Amino acid sequence: MNRHPRKTGTLAPILSLLCALVFGLVASSYATEEKSAPAADAHSAVAPPENPELLSFDELVTLSGTAKPEGTLAARLDSLLNTPFVQSEKTAADIAPRRPDVRGLGTVLRVGLWNIERGLNFELIRAALGDRDEFLRLATAQPGLGLQQKAMVESQLAALHDVDVLILNEADWGMKRTEYRDVTRELAAALHMNYAYGAEFVEVDPIFDLGSEQVHLPDAQEDQRLQEDLRVDKDRYHGLHGTAILSRYPLENARIFRLPVCYDWYANEYKAISKLEVGRRWSAQKLFRERVERELRHGGRMALIADISVPDLPTGRATVVAAHLENKCPPACRKRQMQALLADLKEDRNPVLLAGDFNTTSSDNTPTSIRNEIMSRITDYKFWIGQAVSYFHPLGIFKYALFPVRYFHGYNDPSAFHLPILWDNRERPLFGTMEKFRFTDNHAFDFRGEQDRTAPPRSRTLADSNQRTWKGFVPTYAFNRDFGGLVGRFKLDWILVKPFIDDPRRAGQSYRLAPSFPVTMRELNEAVVDRVSDHAPMTVDLPLTEPAKSAGQGQP
Repeated sequence: MNRHPRKTGTLAPILSLLCALVFGLVASSYATEEKSAPAADAHSAVAPPENPELLSFDELVTLSGTAKPEGTLAARLDSLLNTPFVQSEKTAADIAPRRPDVRGLGTVLRVGLWNIERGLNFELIRAALGDRDEFLRLATAQPGLGLQQKAMVESQLAALHDVDVLILNEADWGMKRTEYRDVTRELAAALHMNYAYGAEFVEVDPIFDLGSEQVHLPDAQEDQRLQEDLRVDKDRYHGLHGTAILSRYPLENARIFRLPVCYDWYANEYKAISKLEVGRRWSAQKLFRERVERELRHGGRMALIADISVPDLPTGRATVVAAHLENKCPPACRKRQMQALLADLKEDRNPVLLAGDFNTTSSDNTPTSIRNEIMSRITDYKFWIGQAVSYFHPLGIFKYALFPVRYFHGYNDPSAFHLPILWDNRERPLFGTMEKFRFTDNHAFDFRGEQDRTAPPRSRTLADSNQRTWKGFVPTYAFNRDFGGLVGRFKLDWILVKPFIDDPRRAGQSYRLAPSFPVTMRELNEAVVDRVSDHAPMTVDLPLTEPAKSAGQGQP
């Protein structure tokens, strides 16, 4: 009998326990290290949303025939319209801000804005933004370009070259009219910039976009040319039209904010589409008019919002808001769109750069008819007051004499004083809304308009963020025929900045990131035959530190 039995059975549990404890300590330490590692850059731990998937050609054809898609297609369309496409190379060696130095301001963030008319003149747009010599070669080929205009164009090209944040309205992706380009991506690659792109509309006209419905002209030769013109590459067509932010600073937190609907671009435009029968023949004139006037689309007006990482700023970031307000609506609805956008931005404690095509025509551009004109007169109190004055007052005829005075009052100045009937400017309430608005941090948009921050010196509302001229603002949009500027010119595009100020107009507040020396580049835009775009580009400089003086001394 063994009086000293082996204790293997007793030691085994103890050894197992010790091993488990050691393993647990190691695992816990490793887990703690892994958990704490992202703390150095908590923002980078948040993965950006994946880019949405493009729709197939068959899906686009389905969308052309329905206002309300269902099921999977509805979900895919919703994702495409509410998720931005983002490309941000935070560590790319060739993406470095230009950070121009401006006399009296120091280092600035130069912001550009351009409605590029879909990108129709893509090569000219790319040259204007990044290839000075190529643009000058093309501009010099235009007869009548004088030395003074050429010098101004060269100065504007130099300013555009140093833009570090560029906002684009009306940028195509996969449209035949722009050779199926991804306009934003190609420009960003050429300029070595990051970008975010938001789809404003998906274009689905069954005749002029998709070619899924046939239409013919009586003349055989004209019809043959028409069929070739309407033929679409189904593999390359994506039908996107939208807004973009390009930046040499890293882009973060990109998102899309859909604005309140002021015009239904599917339902209202669908009414204009005649029910086509197989073999039905149209006149060339009618077909051309239809093509110009109608745009069958899914989607609506929106704002693309993104942060740019700027270490110079107290918050380390600035918020860029690229907006496009509705054109086919009364001014009151554009005001509602702006109110909704500002409500969404209210909690933002970063400096804010709000820019885009606001379509401030001071008129109602809703498609009309004789019946609509009659009904608008019936419900327009100003019309009836005017009629009463004319009928009962012996001097009523003089109300008609006020028309040129009223026209001149608001000429190229949608921000001008508004007084119904006498000094009517229905766009003014939109700017009143922006001026009164306060963010949660109590900061406001800069309306100071101080003339020593403009070149040439001009004062008044918004002069230091949007270039003024002898009357109103330098127009940013013009018809091809504007009769010497008497009609057909509008100030539609705007840049507004929320710097570090609490009062929109009081002088003597901080000038850090305050807008300075705006330029509207009409000379550059009109330096080539038929213009680069129907809108002129704009720039403004924002000092990254407090300037040495309260006002700048001029541009570099």
